Amino acid sequence: MKKTNKLWNNLGLKIMAVIFSILLWLVAVNINDPVERKVFRDVRVETRNTNLLTDENKLYKVIDDTDTVTVTVRASRSVLENINVSDITATADFSELSFTNTVPIRLSVNKYIDKQIENISGSIDSMKLEVEDKKEKQFVIEIVQTGEPADGFIVGKVTTTDGNAMKISGPESVVEQVKKAVVEADVSDLTDSINITEKIRLLDAQGKEVTDSSITRSVNTSKVSITILETKTVPISLSAAGEPAAGYVATGEVSCAPETVTIAGKSSVVKDIAEIVIPAEELDLTGATADVTRLIDVRNYLPEGTSLANMNGEEFNGKVAVTVKIEPLVDITREVAASRIQIQNVPEGYTVTLDEDSRVSLRLRGLQVNLDQVNMDNLTGSIDIAAWMQKTEQTELAEGSAEAEVIFTLPSGVTQTAPAKARLNIQKAAEAEEGE
Repeated sequence: MKKTNKLWNNLGLKIMAVIFSILLWLVAVNINDPVERKVFRDVRVETRNTNLLTDENKLYKVIDDTDTVTVTVRASRSVLENINVSDITATADFSELSFTNTVPIRLSVNKYIDKQIENISGSIDSMKLEVEDKKEKQFVIEIVQTGEPADGFIVGKVTTTDGNAMKISGPESVVEQVKKAVVEADVSDLTDSINITEKIRLLDAQGKEVTDSSITRSVNTSKVSITILETKTVPISLSAAGEPAAGYVATGEVSCAPETVTIAGKSSVVKDIAEIVIPAEELDLTGATADVTRLIDVRNYLPEGTSLANMNGEEFNGKVAVTVKIEPLVDITREVAASRIQIQNVPEGYTVTLDEDSRVSLRLRGLQVNLDQVNMDNLTGSIDIAAWMQKTEQTELAEGSAEAEVIFTLPSGVTQTAPAKARLNIQKAAEAEEGE
């Protein structure tokens, strides 16, 4: 009984001593390894099970920068000292996607079990998403030419050499903004053909470039071949076939509109081309009684390796209008005084004369414009007695009266429709003296 009584003696003091000891131990522990906080910034949030969206042909975009989080960890100093930002894991599991398109962010410290971490929290608690249907679109790549080649050269052809189509995909709202895909071909001051590789630009309806990074492209660049041709302006050469109807003739006046064309080709080809020749069968005058007009496509007669270039900045369809002037022949009769006719090569011992008052009838045919050139006051004729004798098989002149042809020199385009005859007076010279 005495021992029992001693156990309970000063019980209050003993309890107080125990409590004090515990408190003292706690104080000592806290002093040596206190609980503290540590902040880890810009922790990247890892996504999981994203296929739950992509398998449904949907795309997502993280908004409001909710794919990074600032993490605060509360733990004892000894624990915190061994934690780096790489030890912090932030995950967003898309299996937890809410109807508001948010995904909870789960935080953990990889190298410690939960009981060693007093608390872990983030600056945000969920990742915010913008979810849309995935859209695909295909475009024919258009080539946009800029600049102008050097003077005397044109652009012959600009083509893509690695295919002219591309496909894009991305969020429907973004893809629908794209209206065309273009690649730029700068031909400024070029004199030779070149091949270039250029970036493909996506443009909206206003021609502004769409650069949204959410768009995926099948190709980013395109190879472009630029063919440069030299130009040369050459005349059109024309001729005609066939004869107009009886009593009509081609005046020789041929009009062509345009008279020249500009061709393009490799320098080695165009340097030797002087004209474009239209064959005569394109202008058939057979039986014509009026002007003959034809539209002729000169493209059919361009030398090999050449093509037509645009004229005066405007596209030329290759057709030229050709007109051959046809006019009726006019018949006229004129009288030539004997005084305008010369007698030549009279054999010795003879005199040959014309009656002074006689006139020679001259029948002419030609275009009116040519007939107008015949000046009867200046027109002269001649009779070659020696030639006349040879033609009529005379070895000696016979005295008396005879008829001979008068030869006239006429302007070009004027012809005689019948021989002009004159009456000759032939006498021997001696008899002529006796008569006097």
